Amino acid sequence: MTITNTCITANLDLLWQRLSHMLIAAGEASDALRAGSRNLAIGTLLPLEQDLSLVTALYRTILTLHQMPSIADTSRKKGGAR
Repeated sequence: MTITNTCITANLDLLWQRLSHMLIAAGEASDALRAGSRNLAIGTLLPLEQDLSLVTALYRTILTLHQMPSIADTSRKKGGAR
């Protein structure tokens, strides 16, 4: 596995963990609202704002890593400093 793929895999694992946590929290908020506790439902969702920022950053990092040329590709170029 390349260094880039290792980095992407690590970020995907973190993304999956955060999204799983967010899914559980959304389910808990939905359950609270169905039970008539709107304030509890909204309070359960509030921490997700920070998670959304983190998930967005992880997503952008994954795409950026994917778009980077691999080390193998850059080492084959002629000329320039190494």
